[in-house]
Amino acid sequence: MFSWFKKAPRPPKPSADNPGRGHTVRVAFANGQRSWEENDDLATSLTDSLNKMGHKAIAKHDWVELGGFSLLPQVVAVTPLENSGVNTVTTIQVSHPELVPAGVFEFQHASGADVRESFSQGFKGWAELDLPVFLDALLDKPAACMVMEMKAGQEATSLLAVDRRVVLGPPLQMVQKSHPIPGEHVFCPCCLFTSSFRAFEKVLKDRDFHGVRMFVLRNADGHIQADCRVNGIEWPEGAAALAQYARDWPDRGTEYRKQYFVIQTRTASS
Repeated sequence: MFSWFKKAPRPPKPSADNPGRGHTVRVAFANGQRSWEENDDLATSLTDSLNKMGHKAIAKHDWVELGGFSLLPQVVAVTPLENSGVNTVTTIQVSHPELVPAGVFEFQHASGADVRESFSQGFKGWAELDLPVFLDALLDKPAACMVMEMKAGQEATSLLAVDRRVVLGPPLQMVQKSHPIPGEHVFCPCCLFTSSFRAFEKVLKDRDFHGVRMFVLRNADGHIQADCRVNGIEWPEGAAALAQYARDWPDRGTEYRKQYFVIQTRTASS
């Protein structure tokens, strides 16, 4: 098992594919009545968000230490809303000396009354959906997440080697119509992955650590939007598989489903 007590090293620099541009932001706003500035330090905001949720995070200037992990938050975009408030896009790059030394990043999209609230909302969502996957990836028997592994006798048909596994994070489903539908298959932690796993054959079969984001939305008019990323980078095969999956959803008006999972090679110490 990985040690929880090792001091997290300085995180690696942001990946070349990470569009983040630093951990501090100062933005000038103006409307018909006034002009003002807002600022925030993402490392401080991330630390505060995590600690409010019961974690023990420590801000280290531009990064955050949490249970052996190094978390590097970066700002990508700040967009004022037409009437009031703001939309923000950030990334968090996660590294761990044994689990994922090179680090993987993922995006956080959020909105709020001001930049600080918006960043905090994005970090809270990351802590609820993504962080449990990283924490459980350190454990022999995950505490919060579902795990998929190859069972004995499946060697000829499984995409996973005997020492590889998939750790599936908490799934998120938002629907416009929530009434029960007779015969409906209830959305569960394995639905998104099992409906699209063939799209991930390449990363399932290699030996590296991968973090995968899945998101698919079907509007009330049937229009489908899907986004899939592996280690923060667009994965078109996954997006196409998710879009195909959404075509068979029962009619719940506008609906979206979202999940994060990791693929890892287990070692003798994990």
